[in-house]
Amino acid sequence: MPDYEVIPEDEAGQITCRRRAKPRLPTFTIERYGGRLIYFWFGMRFGALMKLFRRGNYSFTLNCIPDTLLLFLWVPWNSLLYWISEAKYKRRAEALPLDPPPIFVIGHWRTGTTLLHDLFSVDPHLAYPTTFECFFPHHFLLTETTLSRVMRRLLPKKRPQDDVPVGFDRPQEEEFGMMMLGQGTPYLTHAWPRFGPAMSDYLDFKGVSEADKKTWSDAYLWLYRRLLLKHGKRLVMKTPANAARLKLLTKLFPEARYVYLARNPLNVFPSTVKLWRALYSVQGLHNPPHLDPWLDDYVLDMFARLTEDYEEDRHLIPKDRLVEFRYEDFVKDPVASMRDIYRRLDIPGFAQAEAPMREFLRDRSEHRVSRYELPETLKRKIVERLKPYIDRFGYRDAVEASLAGGAAKSPVREPEPS
Repeated sequence: MPDYEVIPEDEAGQITCRRRAKPRLPTFTIERYGGRLIYFWFGMRFGALMKLFRRGNYSFTLNCIPDTLLLFLWVPWNSLLYWISEAKYKRRAEALPLDPPPIFVIGHWRTGTTLLHDLFSVDPHLAYPTTFECFFPHHFLLTETTLSRVMRRLLPKKRPQDDVPVGFDRPQEEEFGMMMLGQGTPYLTHAWPRFGPAMSDYLDFKGVSEADKKTWSDAYLWLYRRLLLKHGKRLVMKTPANAARLKLLTKLFPEARYVYLARNPLNVFPSTVKLWRALYSVQGLHNPPHLDPWLDDYVLDMFARLTEDYEEDRHLIPKDRLVEFRYEDFVKDPVASMRDIYRRLDIPGFAQAEAPMREFLRDRSEHRVSRYELPETLKRKIVERLKPYIDRFGYRDAVEASLAGGAAKSPVREPEPS
């Protein structure tokens, strides 16, 4: 069991880790680490929701039952709206060619993929899945314009794991859309965190049957075509797990472009623990989530597995369709980095995108920095497990300095990645 916990940042942006005290919570108290967020599960159809409940053996805690009952007031409407939407849009969506090819933003969680996705999102020539589209994939073609305005009051101003703004119109991971469609994903761990990791095989499909893999692929293309129909532009897709799915993605989208971000794992690890601790506590159908027995090992295992899969399969991407960046280098001059990405991947339109990108960065200039200090034993465990990653992306000096007690200082103010 981990003997430390991440303490929220202080006024200087410092996040520390200290020995964990056993929680003493009243029976009906819900642990909302990071604040409150509406359940993802509102976007499911009834059959998928019941399948989710069965997977957890209906093990709701009493404090989650009021929010769970609210699902039954909305979820049936998803099916009705799905049928109407498909009757109106299915033929047009299925007739669309898959051109132009998408751009995939990939890399482990908390390596800066959200920042990169946000910068792409302000390009008027590009499009992206919105939060509403990913949370309500069955009928966004029919309802996004009106329903998102009504439901936006249910969202917090910022994400529970950091201070990145939240909104139904903001870029989002399509993985949430796949989860709402009832497809396999490690994100189903959010529902029943006390039971530990769920559906980890769907990180890279190793161990998933060919039939289930085809079902997942068909669902992904179903969602992708409807996003194309909605936006009519080249799509920028961002899901960290896609770094482990190159065998599948390169078959579905042979002409796609990819941007991969890496970051010092001594920063990525505690930031990822903080991310999952926040989301599992606000999304769990039993609460508190009781993560201590498994969360640290899970984060480290998934980090190692994702990066090993990426190294194994990145040769499937032609060299002129893949760009790799270290987060630390990217944020020194994000606009120059984006210019380089556009040039190397032959993406047109940077001249029109540059000004919106600079404006976006000005608006985010007050974004707070999070810093972490981990116990020595945990640092060494991370460094040992991720040695190939550390050496491949040039983090050996930084981690050795950290182990020696000399934390490397960045020459620039870095926004907290995601």
